[in-house]
Amino acid sequence: MIYNEYSNNIAERIGHYTQLPEGWQIVSMQTLCNLIDGEKQSGIERINLDVKYLRGERDAKKLMAGKYIPANSLLILVDGENSGEVFRTPIDGYQGSTFKQLSITDEMNADYVLQVISLHRKTLRENKVGSAIPHLNKKLFKAIEVPIPPYNQQKKIVEAINIMFKHLDAIMESL
Repeated sequence: MIYNEYSNNIAERIGHYTQLPEGWQIVSMQTLCNLIDGEKQSGIERINLDVKYLRGERDAKKLMAGKYIPANSLLILVDGENSGEVFRTPIDGYQGSTFKQLSITDEMNADYVLQVISLHRKTLRENKVGSAIPHLNKKLFKAIEVPIPPYNQQKKIVEAINIMFKHLDAIMESL
């Protein structure tokens, strides 16, 4: 369920997804991806893929053991204020303690799924669980309803979104 700031179920109130185009379907996020940990390793020095390093706010720290994550993997922040934020790892390293690896099924265009997650980031951020350290509400994350077009349309949608963001960037630069 998707809630707005008044705790109303938006999808229910405005009737999202009542008429999908032919070939489309709706599935929950949990059928498209899993939140997993990297494979435990030790004895190999690797960079700690923590939030500050991935944001470019700190130089790399090296560890001799951890949960191995290969380069170009997706990590989703599950602890802290920005829960739901997704990073693509630039290099091999060890998974930071505030992350889970986001494993997206091969049948999906990963960039399409990332756009859907981005669309729901505010909802995920506003519905964290836990008192001392807020955590990603994994139940809410897994329950996100995702409209799935055929694969070639997923690619076209991502391309159109990227073009619009480039236009927005150009507008912002000209202000």
